[in-house]
Amino acid sequence: NLEKQIDDRSIKIDENQDKLNVVEDKVFKDFCKNLGIDNIRQYEEKQLSKQQEKAKKRLEFANHQSKLQSQLDFEKRRNTKGQVKKYEDQLVADEAGLAELEDEEKVQLESIERTQTALTEAIEERENFKGECEETEIELKEIKKILSDHIKEITKVQKLVNTQEVNLEQKRAERHGLLKSCKLQDIKLPLKQGSMDDIQNPTGTQTSEMDTESMSTSTELESMSSQAASKIYEKESKIILDYSGLDKDLKDFVDTKEIEHQLEVFEKKIESMLNTLQRITAPNMKAVEKLDTVKEKLQETTNEFEVARKKAKKAKNDFEAVQKKRFDRFMDAFEHVSAKIDEIYKHLANSPSAQAFLGPENPEEPYLDGVSYNCVAPGKRFRPMDNLSGGEKTVAALALLFAITVINRHHSLSLMRLMLHLTIQISIELPDTSASRLKKIHNVLSSP
Repeated sequence: NLEKQIDDRSIKIDENQDKLNVVEDKVFKDFCKNLGIDNIRQYEEKQLSKQQEKAKKRLEFANHQSKLQSQLDFEKRRNTKGQVKKYEDQLVADEAGLAELEDEEKVQLESIERTQTALTEAIEERENFKGECEETEIELKEIKKILSDHIKEITKVQKLVNTQEVNLEQKRAERHGLLKSCKLQDIKLPLKQGSMDDIQNPTGTQTSEMDTESMSTSTELESMSSQAASKIYEKESKIILDYSGLDKDLKDFVDTKEIEHQLEVFEKKIESMLNTLQRITAPNMKAVEKLDTVKEKLQETTNEFEVARKKAKKAKNDFEAVQKKRFDRFMDAFEHVSAKIDEIYKHLANSPSAQAFLGPENPEEPYLDGVSYNCVAPGKRFRPMDNLSGGEKTVAALALLFAITVINRHHSLSLMRLMLHLTIQISIELPDTSASRLKKIHNVLSSP
């Protein structure tokens, strides 16, 4: 692991050096162009080699001068005038060469000073450019954060739109079934617009048999293509019912459950009337004598019905209160998990493009049915959960496990830590990068 970290650090240093070289090339572009060189590093290497060469020549000259001085002293001791004269002439020549070299050194020093001044200005310009780059990076991070928030909001709206589209399709199917049933039973509906002929049979046949009347509308619609069903819905949308004949109390119903309850009451009344008609035989001439007794029983039955109605209303209110409390508690937990699971899945996948979202199969009573869980792995398109690989399923399951565990953080801390220790056992089968991120999340969640 240490060698890998060193290699990663070396690669990162090389990348930063490359970026620095790119910036230096931009900063010293004009300077290098004036000098006729490719880049500033070539200039630095060339200047360094010149200085080293000068130092080497100066050292050789000093050694040579010292050697000549030693020879001169030796020759003086030998009292050889000819050789002294020769060496004096050579010394004069060497001093003249030294003067020329000193003049050349002054010229080179002046050139170096001018170059150093230009280099200092270029470095200052590079620092200013570096500061501008840092400010631009900060602005870019803010823009990315805003973009991420917008993407989350769009995803949330898309989920709501999909749910509403599914509900709308169900309501259209239910309306089609009711209209078809009325047509098959020859029930004349009051219409403002359209006619009963606009109601179509999905199978394209007309029948009045009882088994056909009781056939499930959803089963029939499944046998059709979506295009055929859309054409039927579009044609039936032109049918507008006339509700002006209904009582005001019936028009005020808003809740679906109240409407269904009232529908059941009407169906029971119709069934009772049909049974009564079937039982009717020849008129009973003694019925008038029993009328008073029947009226008394009717009054008693009415009183009992009123008491039962009040009890049923109270029971209904209690049931709706419990149902609302159950719905609120379920949705509080569900929304918390749904909000956390995407963040946790992104962290586990180490990619902002990863997505995880939950959706109730029954939006009205979500606790009665299942919850759909879908994930989009990094760099891949959307696929059903069954088509994901084993590792992707493991990461998705861990994200859901962590999201659920966060809810019980303060209520069941011991259970949460037990579940987190189990996830460490799972991390053994994961790659090193996924396992390290998993252990990091474990340390955060298990801390008090």
